[in-house]
Amino acid sequence: MKNQKKNYMFHPKVMKNYYSNPDLLRIHVTSEYTKLDFGYVAKDIYINGGWIRIAPETFIENKITKQRYTMVNAENIPLAPMHHYFETKKDWRYFSLFFPPIPQKDCIINVIEIEDGTANDFNYYNIELKIAEAIEIL
Repeated sequence: MKNQKKNYMFHPKVMKNYYSNPDLLRIHVTSEYTKLDFGYVAKDIYINGGWIRIAPETFIENKITKQRYTMVNAENIPLAPMHHYFETKKDWRYFSLFFPPIPQKDCIINVIEIEDGTANDFNYYNIELKIAEAIEIL
């Protein structure tokens, strides 16, 4: 019988504040891809809520092995230099980033849009993924 890999969903614990990056909602780790789901609420400090985009060079990095997985697709967010401009300060947007599959084992990852970036870049560090805490999905 063929050994099939499982599909996992994680709800990462990422500490943030009101003015920081979008919320990292879920991480899907499957044998075919790794998908990160985000939610972003327009900020009232910007005229009409501001804008978002993602750098095409965005990658996931295994913190221990330093193995990198470069983004292969983005849904519902434009790739730089294009922008999505919010119409009001009450707008929101869900978007997903797709990467090659990462190994299905415990790890710590970083999500890097811009290396050595600013607080405005979509960078997340030390995201712990424990298989025992994941939800198995079909």
